[in-house]
Amino acid sequence: MIMYNTLIGVAAGAALILVPRYWAALRGEHVPLRLVRDPVDHGGWAAAFGVLGVLLTGLGFAMTVTHPLAEAKPYIDTIFGEPALLLGVLLLGAAWRISRHTDTPVDRDQLDAALAPAGVIVFILGLVLTWCALAILRFDVISAAPAEEPISGLLHRHPAIENTFFALVLYGPAALGCLLFPVAVQPGRRRLWLIVYWAWTVSGIGFTLFSAMNFYTHTGLIMNLSDQTTYRW
Repeated sequence: MIMYNTLIGVAAGAALILVPRYWAALRGEHVPLRLVRDPVDHGGWAAAFGVLGVLLTGLGFAMTVTHPLAEAKPYIDTIFGEPALLLGVLLLGAAWRISRHTDTPVDRDQLDAALAPAGVIVFILGLVLTWCALAILRFDVISAAPAEEPISGLLHRHPAIENTFFALVLYGPAALGCLLFPVAVQPGRRRLWLIVYWAWTVSGIGFTLFSAMNFYTHTGLIMNLSDQTTYRW
């Protein structure tokens, strides 16, 4: 049973939390929940993005080329693995770009020029995530966890709840941020940028908390399936 989507979810969530905060640090804006202090250590950010990029690229690639990933949900590699792979490669590119300028102040004009082509890819990722969210709602992609899975299994008779959560809390805000990103990073677009900041923050926190919880729930599911009489909660 392949369930390393737990680590993918945590890494993706961490990326969605960190990326807007790095941008806030570069802009010098003290928005709520910024969580980082001046001065900006570009080498530290490059390392963080590089670690997350390696995880998402490696695991996303493995999930993408493993088809079907699982008999129960043979389409989950498309919905979950492929966007993670694209995000991972983007993070690796960002880490490489940032690492080249760790000893010099970031020039805003140069940064805007560098973000222009990357913004197109981020926008395309937003299109992918939008259609993933719609597919989750339309085709019961996530569905309900089995009754044997702790915590999540309490809702096993209500598949619409988990589908709605994934579509509107996880994928939806992430898609919105990606779609607005190319315009939001332009000068004088602070309101749009704040929408991106909070959209990615909400999605990132959701992905991180839910996927971290799955380290417990997925372990419990395996144990419950292996011994129906010993473990349930």
